[in-house]
Amino acid sequence: MINKRTIYFSLFIALLIGISYIMNWEMAIANFAEKGTLPTFDDPGQRILIIVPHPDDETLGMAGIIQRAVELKRPIKVVIVTSGESYKKAAMSFCGKTNPTPQDFYRFGLARQQESIVAMRVLGLPRQDLIFSGFADGSTRFLWSQYWDNGRPRVSGGIHVAYAPYDTVYKPGIPYTGQNLVNELTEIIKDFKPTDIYYPLADDIHPDHWAVSNFVRYTITAMNINVREHMFLVHHPQWPVPWMAEKNRPMLPPVDMKDSNTEWQSFDLTPKEVDLKRTAIKQYRTQTEVMEPFLMAFVRKTELFATKPVITIPVVDSKPDLQSRALPHTLLKVYTGGMLNEEIYRSAALTRLGAFYYDNKLYIGLESARPISKKVIYHIEMRLFYKDQNDIKRIDLGVVDEKLYQYKRVENSLTDVIAAKPIINGNKMWVEVKIPQVNNLRYIFMGADSIYRNRLIDKIPWNMYKIGE
Repeated sequence: MINKRTIYFSLFIALLIGISYIMNWEMAIANFAEKGTLPTFDDPGQRILIIVPHPDDETLGMAGIIQRAVELKRPIKVVIVTSGESYKKAAMSFCGKTNPTPQDFYRFGLARQQESIVAMRVLGLPRQDLIFSGFADGSTRFLWSQYWDNGRPRVSGGIHVAYAPYDTVYKPGIPYTGQNLVNELTEIIKDFKPTDIYYPLADDIHPDHWAVSNFVRYTITAMNINVREHMFLVHHPQWPVPWMAEKNRPMLPPVDMKDSNTEWQSFDLTPKEVDLKRTAIKQYRTQTEVMEPFLMAFVRKTELFATKPVITIPVVDSKPDLQSRALPHTLLKVYTGGMLNEEIYRSAALTRLGAFYYDNKLYIGLESARPISKKVIYHIEMRLFYKDQNDIKRIDLGVVDEKLYQYKRVENSLTDVIAAKPIINGNKMWVEVKIPQVNNLRYIFMGADSIYRNRLIDKIPWNMYKIGE
């Protein structure tokens, strides 16, 4: 008789063959064959706060952490930012319709909340320690970049509303804005006073994951609090493999993230914790019906966490040649290849970010897989944290048709910061920016992305930077 493990493995191979035109086989095999050990930790924290984008992420990333915290009687809270109601494929399966209505998506959101409640019960976490925020699934990247001010909420999601419609959430009726999400996270953190915060990794390719990562790191930095940060990964090309439960295999980082300013740690699970994690994942029935092999890939003997050190932007005495073939002062290298969006238009596939500070100006460089194109919109966004805790500024730049623009998206947006037009040479582009009050600046939180035909194609993950000596 063919067992379930064999079936899953066969499905995985078939899936690889079926989507080989967007997969990087070499990378998939490298991840499957990856060996080695990581630094480990065994103390989940004294007061643990977990913040995730969707119902099921808390179990995929932190089921072992949750079980250990419960066993050690450590205070723990889990915050789920969206209810995952806009995942159309799963919503179609849930309601049995090819075109679900807003009411169907609403009921689907409630069902996903209930699945998290049941899964947390399996892991030993009571309902009162689970917080639903009720922000719209698929909306958080827009709240981060464009819909920040409280007077301008975004109509979002399958339910198509501009506010949290559920009475089960932390603040029913809260309008969908970035500032409201920051305010809610700030309030929860102040009330709970965590020692350890677990949240998504900004390198995750799912927009809700990297946006929630940005919101959490922004909030921690704005509050200027001292906590241990643990970032987890769910969505990344050709990872994790294989798509099935591997109880005796550790979860290891993607091999292409070795140059991504990421420091990894591993949390070992006991056999009982592994088994309970698998049982908890099975409680997300709306999800296992459409992607059970992928979810089961997170049933491993370890859980994987990362930290992101602050990156120092060098202060230089002489200006490098910005027309050179190499990108001077490269600070980040980003893997490219295997993502469908990147294959659509290679000029939008971002590969490197560089930066340096010279003559009282900040120079930021982007490199793409193919020459910089007038058909692509390139964005560079910054949040500036000054030494005065309440002083946070914002810079939003766009290169459109090889012209440099600055946007005033919120009240604290800085304008008149562009010092020159972009310098473009083949697949490299530099912009020159005047940063005010550099002597009082703590950090620059910065990321970049590319837009082609109104679609987000690629991004440079957000990282924290400081201007060094």
